[in-house]
Amino acid sequence: MQLTSCSSTKSSVRGVALITTLLFLAVALIVFAGIFYWVNSNSIITVRNNQYNMSQNAAEGAVEAVIGRIDRDFVESVITNGASGYATMPSLIDQSAWPIQYNFSSTNGTVGTVDVVFAPQSLGVVALDSQFAGLSGISQGVDVYATATPIGQSYAVPATVHESLQYAMIPLFQFAIFYNVNLEIDPGATMAITGPVFCNQNIWEGSSVCTFESSVTAVLTNYPQIADPFANNYNGTGPSTFAGGAPLNNANSLVMPIGTNNSPGAILGLLNLPPAAYAMGTAAAYSSNGIVYPANGADLVITNFASGTNWGIYPPRGTNMIVYYQDYQLIQQPYDYYMVSNGNLHTTWITNYVAPTVLGPNTNIYYAGYSWVTNVTFKDWREGWNGGSGPPQVVQAVQIDMNLLQTWLTNVSTSPNPNITLTSGYNNDQQKVLHTGAHIASAYVYNGVPSTAAALPAVRVANGRQLPHPGGSQRGFTVATPFPLYVWQDYNCINNGNSGLGSTNTANSSLPAALMGDSITVLSDSWQDSTTTRLPTPASTTVNAAMLEGIVASNPNISANYSGGVENFMRLLENWNGNTLTYNGSIVVLFYSQWATNSWVPPGSGGYYQPPTRNWAFDLNFKNATKLPPLTPNSKAMIRGNWFAHQ
Repeated sequence: MQLTSCSSTKSSVRGVALITTLLFLAVALIVFAGIFYWVNSNSIITVRNNQYNMSQNAAEGAVEAVIGRIDRDFVESVITNGASGYATMPSLIDQSAWPIQYNFSSTNGTVGTVDVVFAPQSLGVVALDSQFAGLSGISQGVDVYATATPIGQSYAVPATVHESLQYAMIPLFQFAIFYNVNLEIDPGATMAITGPVFCNQNIWEGSSVCTFESSVTAVLTNYPQIADPFANNYNGTGPSTFAGGAPLNNANSLVMPIGTNNSPGAILGLLNLPPAAYAMGTAAAYSSNGIVYPANGADLVITNFASGTNWGIYPPRGTNMIVYYQDYQLIQQPYDYYMVSNGNLHTTWITNYVAPTVLGPNTNIYYAGYSWVTNVTFKDWREGWNGGSGPPQVVQAVQIDMNLLQTWLTNVSTSPNPNITLTSGYNNDQQKVLHTGAHIASAYVYNGVPSTAAALPAVRVANGRQLPHPGGSQRGFTVATPFPLYVWQDYNCINNGNSGLGSTNTANSSLPAALMGDSITVLSDSWQDSTTTRLPTPASTTVNAAMLEGIVASNPNISANYSGGVENFMRLLENWNGNTLTYNGSIVVLFYSQWATNSWVPPGSGGYYQPPTRNWAFDLNFKNATKLPPLTPNSKAMIRGNWFAHQ
């Protein structure tokens, strides 16, 4: 009995063990199956996630390819206003080296296309985004959408990328300082830069007494240090102070008004006679590509003959000046200034606005021209420096008398004698108002005198304390030329009886104004054209105008050969010590001078100038688009906005 009982117990124990083992095995299988399912599911998720990331990268590539096409056309000024020119994807992306191929489609699933949406171009200037915050421009929004779907994959996970952009035309005179070449600054006295600064190359901020109160942006690198990296063995006292925030390096460049790159040599053509494709007076001259040249955009075009008019001899003889009014064609203007000799007496009379024929049959024309534009000559010691031995360079300039130009534009007097023909620019100004709603406000000057060792062709504006304002116009005036430009006396500092002499407050005392030339030299109120000696004594002078010009670059191969920096971008020829030069405007340097090419020489007892007390400021009027000068050039920028990716 005992043996039987023992055998039954052992069998029961073995059965329980087997059941327990089977149960554990079942649980293990369930756990393993769960783990396997989890691993498999996680693997699928990982594969799908990886595929989505790759699809997203492909979609972004498609978007960037389209943006590249739009950006190229924007720079070339041939951008279209519809999506059809940019929506087709084939041939935009070469997928031959990609491990996975993709179909590109629009958001509605149309393969081979993407979505490109152009917003209407702004009717006026609008606030800009990103690094250009605080500036305004004519803007057009663009949105690009692209969907990429993998081909022949187990999991065809698509991804869609959407990028929004602003394509903007940014007026250059909104910057306190804009350089398209290396920018150097090292003022010897305290200087505050009150507006934004931008450079398409590098910036050296080498003065400890210079403060930048707004943004400072370089497409390459900022160098706030003592040593000038662009002038061998030239040191400042830097670094400068950046009250407006740390300077920005490696920014996107601003594309210049002409050309497909920012080469200073290419941009030099902006002020030259336009190329044949946009020749003056042709239909193409007034197209969107042609009108960017001041020669095509100016209201008045002025030129003279290569011989000049007996330079330095008074009274002048002959006829050598031509003025055109430009209104989608060039219309030559009649002379309004004659010098005549009556009979054999050879006595001369000046007859403004009166044809000489009314003086009788014995009248001979001694000179015929214009009352407000003449030829003048004077001396420039910088351009004739030759190590201080001279002689000074003879400047042969076409001069515009701004006060007499105002008279020419507003002369509406009549004569009781029907045989007298009054000639002035009044009718042209009225035609300008009729066609555009604005008065005549700009002039382009081409000096036909050849450059020789004995003569430097140039342009000079004079008697411009109050700018032309026909009909009470507040549009202001711009003068542009490819030659050196001189400013004689106070300029643009009286408006509607308000005087801004010596003041940096231009709110009510000046009109929008710009001066554009190969170089710009300021001659004070005390300047005399008869001066031949160095360092004449000036008088304190005020000049209010945006200035676009060239400079003579620092020479890194000559020790201490410095460009003169921003502080000397306006060239001077007098001993300004103890006198103040008040300047309100915008400083724009786009190229290297081609005509006035002598290097800056440090001031000293043997130099050609002594520096003034600089009372300089960015003209805050230029922050208002309606107060920008006529012919203000625009740079072009692609501003990236929001970026989205989704499935």
